[in-house]
Amino acid sequence: MKKSLHHKLIVLALILSAPVTVYAQFSIGIQGGGNLSKMDFTNNQSYRLIDIGYEQGFIGGVVVQFLGEKHAGIQAEINYSQRGWIETDTTGVEHLKTSNRMDYFEMPILSYITIGGGKLHGLFNIGPYIGYGLNRKITTENLSSGAINEEDYVFNDEKDNQLDFGLMAGAGIEYQMKVGKFSAEARYTVGFGDIDKEKFYQSEVSQFRIITVLLRYTVPLGRKKDLNPEEI
Repeated sequence: MKKSLHHKLIVLALILSAPVTVYAQFSIGIQGGGNLSKMDFTNNQSYRLIDIGYEQGFIGGVVVQFLGEKHAGIQAEINYSQRGWIETDTTGVEHLKTSNRMDYFEMPILSYITIGGGKLHGLFNIGPYIGYGLNRKITTENLSSGAINEEDYVFNDEKDNQLDFGLMAGAGIEYQMKVGKFSAEARYTVGFGDIDKEKFYQSEVSQFRIITVLLRYTVPLGRKKDLNPEEI
């Protein structure tokens, strides 16, 4: 009994004294790309006969990554994101095409998962985001006459909800360079926030749906190292 306990204590001491590989790698970088966004007007009778299309826009920002494991970590971003949607109304005497462009400040917190070894490997991101609408511009084109009118929309606190939140998921590839990593990613965003406070029906919801393509370059600020248990 005492021998068995003595042997177990020796094995435990050997395990605890062995070097442990601990990842504590931070990376920082920049990213940029394009958005294709539209608005999902659920149960909104005002848009029942109006065609809703995608609006193009730019997205760019800074990225911070933390890898606690070899293939897994967390990615935080601060982005400037151009979103919007296009309305085409052919129900009236004059056919109108209206472009709604909104600029957002956006902060996603995503998982950062890589798949495979070598210099080239896959990546997968998923997580929530929060955003805030900075401004909105409305451009209306009369498709019958060709006349164009632009106006800067002024947000109304009683009507408009500038705060947005939702879920992002993306996949892509990442290439390990001599200095840093280069990534290409496609991402889909589902907005859960509702930009309209005024509703004719309580079930009306106006939410963003966004397709994003991103290019990203990051450089490491820290490297993995072997630590003894006493140093952890």
